[in-house]
Amino acid sequence: MPKFEGKCPKCGKKHYSDRKGDIVVCDCWRYCTICGAEMKPYTPDLTPNVYGKDGKRDMEILMVCTNHSSPFFSTQKPVEVVCE
Repeated sequence: MPKFEGKCPKCGKKHYSDRKGDIVVCDCWRYCTICGAEMKPYTPDLTPNVYGKDGKRDMEILMVCTNHSSPFFSTQKPVEVVCE
């Protein structure tokens, strides 16, 4: 039985480990916050330098859910949870 646990700050899911200080990546960032379906990696249809947000050219969209009338684009990155 694992001795240490950590709670994801985004979704609240608990993760367990046998060693203190282990880092676990929660998979909640892969799921749509609207419908709960697993999203797909987002591939832009143009080169990234065409996109921009607030004058920046960094690509922030990582995942997309196409289960809606207009796609849901997610900028959520993987969440690290420390087991203590």
